[in-house]
Amino acid sequence: MDGWQQQGMTLIEVLLAIVVLGMGLFTAAELQLRALQATESALRNTQSAYGEHALLEQARAAGLQLGEKTGL
Repeated sequence: MDGWQQQGMTLIEVLLAIVVLGMGLFTAAELQLRALQATESALRNTQSAYGEHALLEQARAAGLQLGEKTGL
């Protein structure tokens, strides 16, 4: 078959392409999950900082200074 040329893709090539694409999609999904977890952690840290700031402002408004004993 000297004049015969291969046309199309073989089943092995198609399966290999699917595996490679699948690995890429799973990697992208994992990165997305890690980014979401980092965002949630940053949100919790920010909310905690705001809460601590509010408590300090309440203490200052009550006339307390940093390091002052409250007697409690």
